[in-house]
Amino acid sequence: MNNPDMYKAPITSTYRYETVERAGKSWQPGFFRRIPWLGLTAMLGAILGVLGAVAVLYLSNNKPVQDWSVQPTVYLAIASAAINIFLHFALAEAVTTTWWRRALKQQTTVADLHRCWEHGQSLWVALTSGRKFSLVALASILVALGPINGPLLQRASRIRQGYFERAIDLHVNIASELPEGYTGYLSTRGHNPNLLTPSFVQVAQRFNQNSSIIIADSGCKGSCTAQLRGAGLVANCSTSDSPLHLSIPEDMTGQEEDEEVQNIIQGTDIFGTYFLWSGNGLFNLGVQHKSTKDCLGTLVVRNCTFRPATVTYPITINGNASSISLGAGTTIFDDKVNELLPYPLDEGRVQSSLNISTYGGFFKSLSDTYSSTMRMNYGSIGFQIFNEGALSNRYVDSGILETLNCTMSFRDPTDDIIAGIRELFFRTAIAAANGTRPADVQHVTAQESLETPIYTSSYRFLALAVLFSLLGWLATLPLFMGWWRLGRGVSLSPIETAKAFGAPGLRTRDSNARVQDILREAGDRGVRYGVTTTTEGTRLMMGEPSYVRSPNAGERFGG
Repeated sequence: MNNPDMYKAPITSTYRYETVERAGKSWQPGFFRRIPWLGLTAMLGAILGVLGAVAVLYLSNNKPVQDWSVQPTVYLAIASAAINIFLHFALAEAVTTTWWRRALKQQTTVADLHRCWEHGQSLWVALTSGRKFSLVALASILVALGPINGPLLQRASRIRQGYFERAIDLHVNIASELPEGYTGYLSTRGHNPNLLTPSFVQVAQRFNQNSSIIIADSGCKGSCTAQLRGAGLVANCSTSDSPLHLSIPEDMTGQEEDEEVQNIIQGTDIFGTYFLWSGNGLFNLGVQHKSTKDCLGTLVVRNCTFRPATVTYPITINGNASSISLGAGTTIFDDKVNELLPYPLDEGRVQSSLNISTYGGFFKSLSDTYSSTMRMNYGSIGFQIFNEGALSNRYVDSGILETLNCTMSFRDPTDDIIAGIRELFFRTAIAAANGTRPADVQHVTAQESLETPIYTSSYRFLALAVLFSLLGWLATLPLFMGWWRLGRGVSLSPIETAKAFGAPGLRTRDSNARVQDILREAGDRGVRYGVTTTTEGTRLMMGEPSYVRSPNAGERFGG
């Protein structure tokens, strides 16, 4: 190719060269010296893109749509594009390394080098390579399939209606203790309350109507559970029994004066709920009921003492309805006692001709709502009952027959009454809160469960997207192997490969020059592809423009 005798006049010499004595750059192979940084960086970028897609789907799974100003699908589209761009760039760099590494081997043919280049350039050629199928062809095919990860990643993120849980900060107004004289008045010389204050009347009415407890905006948007410190009660309860005798002798002749018979005739409270006011904030609840059908046995007696305290309630807030309630399934014994309040000293203090009471109105409301008795005795017509209050009828369990007898029994109302006492006091603490007093504003951390549109991730589609991405990545990686055998930075520039094949027009001082060095020395030389005349006839080749003409239609050329 470089024999000057192959040219005839008028082309005696297309290019002139200087004879340079000095040697060119040395051949410097090495593992670290020749690391293909661009290609391996692109491989790393593809992996980061995969990890980014995984992270987006993981972080957005079961998260509210409103929390993402940019939809996850946008990030997934960017990740998919980045993965595919990096893989195509890495494949081009890997094919370059493979081509030059193949060129260094013995028994390599021109066809081998061409196929190596062509399999990396043309998907069609890679698919139809048949028996000449190579690792380059495999990598080219798998990298071309990589963009399938785009629609798969888009399908991996969807929106559905669901529940989302998170920790949030709430603020709720609740009094840590009831204000002086908040609930009632004492209108007699005694300590028994007789009147409710206007503010507490509204609380008691809403309680009796079972209305929701409405609060100002707390910051809860869904359903929130938390622990809330406020004014409450401490309960101390005990259980005992009392003798019951309602069994009448078949023949009462001569037994009318018997003490037990007289007790039956006078009657027994087979159901009773009683409230006792102490006048200093303490009050008692007494409950007795006949729990079995037996006419001879015992009554169940329960006594509870209540004292004001500061407690921590388990509460639930409905953000949609702006309402608050005590935690479902909890009781007064679940409330954590923070501080027992001292006995009120304000009970009975005169204000506008009435004695104010902090807790008296609360006691009266409970007594009016829950006090009830059902008394059974034996008279001339048999067993008969006398009832006061509505509560006793609600808890009759059995024994109502066509003929009234002593087999009546009742369910225990104590737990329900205590639950009502707790709820009414909680309502009162909420209503008595003054938002201007720091102690009445509670800042708590709550667990919010929000029904809202949420993103849901399909890890099945993610796995398929990752698979299509990694197949191309894994097929490309081996093409970089052997980079340490190269002695300079290489490319598949036609200038560099033509120089490697000994093209006369690209001869420079250094045959080991990189393409940048070649262009620096020979880049300004004019060149044209066309017809030149040699000793062997006409040829098509690259040459100096002044010695090259355009080919004519139908013209044939030598090799």
